[in-house]
Amino acid sequence: MKRAVAHSIVWLVITYFLIISISMFLPLKESMGRAIQGVGMMAGLFYVSGWLTTQLLIRRKNPVLFVLFAIFLIIIFSYIKVEVLHLFPWYLAKISGQLPNDFFQQRDNLFLGRNLSMINRFGTVRAPYFVSLLMNSVILIIAVLFRLYEHKAEKELENREKLQKNQEAQILYLKSQVNPHFLFNTLNNLYGLTYSKSDLAPRMVLGLSDTMRYLIYETEQKLVPVEKELNFIRNYLDLEKMRISYPESIRISTQVKQPSAFIPPLLLLPFVENCFKHGTIGKEEDGWMELDIWDDHHYFYFVCKNNFRENMKISGINGIGLTNVKQRLDLIFGEKYELRTVKQHEEYMVSLQFPFFLKKNQL
Repeated sequence: MKRAVAHSIVWLVITYFLIISISMFLPLKESMGRAIQGVGMMAGLFYVSGWLTTQLLIRRKNPVLFVLFAIFLIIIFSYIKVEVLHLFPWYLAKISGQLPNDFFQQRDNLFLGRNLSMINRFGTVRAPYFVSLLMNSVILIIAVLFRLYEHKAEKELENREKLQKNQEAQILYLKSQVNPHFLFNTLNNLYGLTYSKSDLAPRMVLGLSDTMRYLIYETEQKLVPVEKELNFIRNYLDLEKMRISYPESIRISTQVKQPSAFIPPLLLLPFVENCFKHGTIGKEEDGWMELDIWDDHHYFYFVCKNNFRENMKISGINGIGLTNVKQRLDLIFGEKYELRTVKQHEEYMVSLQFPFFLKKNQL
């Protein structure tokens, strides 16, 4: 509806200015008739060209057939336009009942084929056809460019809607994939700490509460502040530290200059989880993991390292969780991110960088 109203307004404005221009040389009624006829031809060519663009360029992707039809269309509309212009003044005058004394002189002046001065200027009696072909070519090009731009806008809107749906689905999946062992181990450790009346029990309850609150409520948003995502990661690691024998083997370094910037939620968690799932941290005395997080020039950087044993199964980028993350990165950032994984000398590293958002509604 809005599109139809906008188009109607544009054509009305063009008609108005065309009437004003023609009325400088012809009576008002004849000017209105010529303007309406001219705009009608323009609109017809414009929308037929748009339809051809949709059918032959966008859907069938056949530029050769489109060019042939476009040339045929320009010739047909040019012929009709010249012939209609030739007949129109006579019928207009007859219908209106008014025939100005200098009507035929005015009519002849309007037709390049009958005006000697214009014939000399263009050098051919076919000048009306040449001018009409030129104008119709311009209109067709404008119509094609407009339809292609419109199609691009439609695809972008479709992609944004697809992105939103995929984002929601991915978030739900990730929330359901948070390592069940982490929750079970945390609850078991919490039971042990509670049973022994350890002072760590309240901290573990609070940390678990904050972690679950973030997973349930905060991740409903498309983007979350960097600070909240980092606090979630820290809470997760604090809970893991409480259940392992060597908490000092978990090291995290953050140097974030813009904590109020925004990133998609739960992008980092699968990489952190994999350190505990497939590394030696918490399983062997020499197990360790390191996180380095920083930002610079509108980019967010995340590097995660951990050690493993060659006989242990390592989940690389082809793992379900990490593949899911890669799909999200593709949907959100396209080619603007970089994700690398390196496995060597019993050390596994994930390096991720992507642009962060300055506003919450940018995605």
